[in-house]
Amino acid sequence: MVTVELDIFSGRPNPRWTLSEREARQLTERIRADPSQLLPLDASTGGLGYRGFIVRAEDTGMADDWKRLGLPPVVRLGGAFQPESAESSRFLLHTAESARLDLRDPGPVLAEAESVIVQSSDVQGVMTICYPAALTSDTDFTFWNGASYQPYNNCYNFASNLRTNTFAQPGRAAGAMYTGIDCARVGAAAVRDGWLTTCRTDTNYNVCLVIWPGYDYHWYRFCANNRWCHKPGGTAARNTDNSGLLITNPETCNRGGYTVFCGYYRGYNVTVS
Repeated sequence: MVTVELDIFSGRPNPRWTLSEREARQLTERIRADPSQLLPLDASTGGLGYRGFIVRAEDTGMADDWKRLGLPPVVRLGGAFQPESAESSRFLLHTAESARLDLRDPGPVLAEAESVIVQSSDVQGVMTICYPAALTSDTDFTFWNGASYQPYNNCYNFASNLRTNTFAQPGRAAGAMYTGIDCARVGAAAVRDGWLTTCRTDTNYNVCLVIWPGYDYHWYRFCANNRWCHKPGGTAARNTDNSGLLITNPETCNRGGYTVFCGYYRGYNVTVS
């Protein structure tokens, strides 16, 4: 069993939750890929507000795995001074969304942590592309724009490269849809569908999530010629932003009201419905 503590409160006990077996394995893989993102428990990672996560390997099997990696059973990850751990921090934040936190309204707490994480240089302002990328055409959208299916597939279908004719929703295929419109909750739902926040070594779909605060989400997909494409709702798929310009960076293009850039995801065996 692996427990996670979001180190964010000053007076109250911090929120804690337990990772599923799958989440614990994914976390271990992230740590194995880059053990340097971890810090000792007594490391200083910020003041008031978000200070990262405290992770505990509390069962024998997981503790043994960590010991083989040269890790102590209790570690600290993330925080205001550790941008190199941004992707792993976002992963842990997403696992909190599916947990039952002992909070009346966890949304503002998770949003506070998310806001610090996405301001780091590893997430905000620097495009994160995984290679090799499963590129699709940046000009030929006939698969998506036919009259019999265009209205029934949305941005999430397009990002997933799956035409289901169900106006797919993050988390629905996994049986647990998002419960609010913000980076943490929509992102966590996508992770439940199979999206990853780390790169694979063989094939990657590169997509990213943006939010119209309180109202809606939107997804972009990396296509050929280093361009990004998207499908706004039931309208036609395209390679241009709200200014009619080709999209070379989804972080800086004209996204209209979708002002919050959440980050990047990678997919290979994603299921949507």
